[in-house]
Amino acid sequence: MAPLYTKGLVLLAILGITLSGSACLADGNFLVFSHRETKSFEQMLEALSKADVVVVGEEHDHKLGHTLELQILKGLQAHNPSQVFSLEMFERDVQLPLNEYLADQISQSSFLAASRPWPTYATDYAPLIEFCKANRLPVIAANAPRRYVSAVSRKGQSILLDLPKASKAYLAKLPISMDLPPEYDAALNAVFGNHGNTGTSMPSLPPFIKEGQALWDATMADSILRGRKQYRKSPIMQINGSMHSDYGYGLVDRLRKTDKRLKVMIVSIKRDRAYPQVDATQYEKTGDFVIVTGEEPKK
Repeated sequence: MAPLYTKGLVLLAILGITLSGSACLADGNFLVFSHRETKSFEQMLEALSKADVVVVGEEHDHKLGHTLELQILKGLQAHNPSQVFSLEMFERDVQLPLNEYLADQISQSSFLAASRPWPTYATDYAPLIEFCKANRLPVIAANAPRRYVSAVSRKGQSILLDLPKASKAYLAKLPISMDLPPEYDAALNAVFGNHGNTGTSMPSLPPFIKEGQALWDATMADSILRGRKQYRKSPIMQINGSMHSDYGYGLVDRLRKTDKRLKVMIVSIKRDRAYPQVDATQYEKTGDFVIVTGEEPKK
């Protein structure tokens, strides 16, 4: 997750870029794979348009990846005018100002002041929100508020049980299951240093960090399922960090366990140093579709 919004963000910069992505999308600067087979972008969109939920996993600092996300959203909306958009980058307790902004009831500056956008919002996520605003697409602020994730990571999810009912409304139903797929649990251990729910940890990381990750996953999945009910089973496109959805883990696993009839498709956007000579076999199980680009120059 990214740190909170800082006052250094210049609002005028947002106004100048919201209708276009921050990187150039052109033929020849990405490849699309589906289980080793090369596909066109249009073939991918056609398949995704038949899903109930499309979950797109990103690398947060991947500029071309954000442009690809916008093109996926545009393509899905062309197939399904009732398309709904959902994202990790806004938390459930800012749904009201988000709705007000989309309805043109408050200014952009008021929206940003109330919604805690990520520092890269202007370049990475504003184009998506502005597209939804221009086309009247609902947007779901899917994530658990950071203050609760932080508390759980430090003290365990039992800390949430005494929260008032109004606060619990921003979270998935408690308690959060920690019955993780073994492969996902191993991946989290590799990232977090092989600790998590024992009450002991490396000094640099909170002792219950895997419970914090689970709260993110569960709340985003819950937000999507609520959105399906609220918007009468309209298709939903969700974006999040790829660790929350690659290989069908994280929020995807929770979606499928909760509603076995739900058709969920996964897209993962990756950078590969070998591009365009990409070994597609390494991405075979990552998602239904994997979009691969080259490395981007460091700025």
